[in-house]
Amino acid sequence: MAAIVVLGAAGRTGQLIVEEALRAGFEVTAAVRSPAAFPDGVRVVNADVRDADSLTEVVRGQDAVVSAIGAPGRKAGNLYSDGARATVAAMREAGVDRYLAITSVGVRPDDPHLSWWYRRLIRPIGRDLYADMARLEEIVRASRLDWTFVRPTYLRDSPSGGAYRVTDNSAPEHGWKIARVDVARFIVGEVREHRWSHRAPSLAE
Repeated sequence: MAAIVVLGAAGRTGQLIVEEALRAGFEVTAAVRSPAAFPDGVRVVNADVRDADSLTEVVRGQDAVVSAIGAPGRKAGNLYSDGARATVAAMREAGVDRYLAITSVGVRPDDPHLSWWYRRLIRPIGRDLYADMARLEEIVRASRLDWTFVRPTYLRDSPSGGAYRVTDNSAPEHGWKIARVDVARFIVGEVREHRWSHRAPSLAE
């Protein structure tokens, strides 16, 4: 049975990852900054993703760390990069190697498969967020962790879209959206199957 900790577990995607991991039979730890309700069987701990000391004991003994952290607005406030530095330090101290993080297809500005409106409208709006996500990826790549960056297209709060496509380091052609629940299922499946090590799978319907 895999044991995982989900950072940002109280967020919209984080909650879905927790639920999907429970269905898969995982031991799940939800790391949150403030109290939140989770299904029975989830270990809930308070932790600050910017503070390595608060994360070390949270990640100790885990098979994988999943980062589903998200900034609340259009400014990242260095949340992703600060969180990456703290998480890398905590994982090294705790002897945990497997790391999966949700970033975005928007971190690659030269992606040839991004639609014109995504490049001209969405990326400018989220420029600060994407820049900080890119810094997260740089920090983790420079570590010796066994990482995977999950890059969804536009996240939708909707039921599963059914079949979706996954390509490495580039958005699926003509794809622009993905249901959060499908991202959660992909991540849980990747923890189990370990197929995308040191790669950046991009997801779209």
